[in-house]
Amino acid sequence: MFLRTLLAAVLLGTVPAFAQPMPAPDCTVDVTLHEALTLDVTYHCRSSQPLSFALEGERAQPFLSNFTGGRIEAVNGLVEAHYRFDLGGYARAVDTPAEGIQRGKGVLMPIGGWLLEPRGYQRLPVIDIRVRTPEGMAFSSGLPKVGDAWRLAGATVRFAGYTALGRFELHELVVPAPGSLRPGQPKKDAVLRLALLEGFTESSRKAIVDWVERTAQAQANYWHGFTAPEMLVGLVPMPRSGVGFGRTQPGGGVTIMVEVGETMDSRRLFNDWVLVHELVHSGMPFIRGRGTWFMEGSATYVEPIIRARAGWKTEEAVWKEWVMNMPQGVGVFPRGLPAASGRENYWGGAMFMLLADLAIRRESNGAKGLEDCLAGALWEGLDGASRVSLDAYTQACNRATGTKAMSELIDRHVNANTAVDLDALWKDLGVALVDGRIVLDDSAPQAKWRKMIVMGPPGRTAKHVKLPWEP
Repeated sequence: MFLRTLLAAVLLGTVPAFAQPMPAPDCTVDVTLHEALTLDVTYHCRSSQPLSFALEGERAQPFLSNFTGGRIEAVNGLVEAHYRFDLGGYARAVDTPAEGIQRGKGVLMPIGGWLLEPRGYQRLPVIDIRVRTPEGMAFSSGLPKVGDAWRLAGATVRFAGYTALGRFELHELVVPAPGSLRPGQPKKDAVLRLALLEGFTESSRKAIVDWVERTAQAQANYWHGFTAPEMLVGLVPMPRSGVGFGRTQPGGGVTIMVEVGETMDSRRLFNDWVLVHELVHSGMPFIRGRGTWFMEGSATYVEPIIRARAGWKTEEAVWKEWVMNMPQGVGVFPRGLPAASGRENYWGGAMFMLLADLAIRRESNGAKGLEDCLAGALWEGLDGASRVSLDAYTQACNRATGTKAMSELIDRHVNANTAVDLDALWKDLGVALVDGRIVLDDSAPQAKWRKMIVMGPPGRTAKHVKLPWEP
């Protein structure tokens, strides 16, 4: 297994820095975390104009103290702001993984929950954040490290992703950098930071770390490298069994939150889809302008393919999932995919991705598929920390595949609201559900392309990722 655990169980200090030459920041933030889960925060910002500092959301205001607010004048080109924030109190008050949650003495919270947003610059400021923690506590995020600082650039504080603070189990997993598994490419490393809040049983913690490692390997095999150069995955224990809610929050860095049962065994974990789904999101940008169907459709469509290529799901099981669920998305096509709501986002979007996968394979005579579209856009820089238009992503896909398949489908099903005859599509592909079983007809008109979709085209053999119980 190419994954290596650099830090098996880190409970104190900071993680290694991956420094690279970068311009000086506009603001530096010095943060001191205390045992009581309070934060003392000091901003130093270079500016000739007054700045103000705003906290995201009114619910957080009662937990902010020692801060006067308002516009702060620059003195000798420097604006300073100081405040204290009751991190634990706010986490207990909101008590939701989306806004902030505490387990034991550890907190998982979006950085915008506790860090004020500097306002008054004409562009997004570059912010370096340094965090001091007491012995036995730590800090981690998905932001890149520059020396001893975590750097936020190109995004607002509001969209800067999750942070883990306090006492939690931290692992740093080495994964192949985006695009580094392509033939002829130099091997480079990326880092996946895995933070487990307190509450998991000892046996579950070991199984969970192994699950994340192997899932990251399966993702990297599909994308020819991992989905981000740096990422934070925060896992929140929940009293019920199974895997619960998952959420990907991009911004200055890519971060993922997943709820996992306090007591879990390996078979239950590897039979679940949530982490694989969220990791697909981590390799794609946020699509502006009612693009939920595109983002959710991609993750819904690609997730079972990744698991099948890893050997965790059969090809027939993938087609059965699609045949049984894609009818939920048929009705949105005549209204236009941007009008999708609820399950239509997932299954209408997944239907569109199936059409795109087929069209790319036909136009490239089998040389390319949807995986080349997604990975190619990622390598161009349209990553999980980006926010782009659907047109920009479509053009990147066309360049990566050497076809116009994606833009033609956008014209047909987004701009012209053309309906899809799903029953006719299954017949053309040679896919039928008979007595609860999938039957595949290799004499069907598009069976040649269907064979490439789940397990990959000839010459690009799927790479099995062994499960823990396999010899």
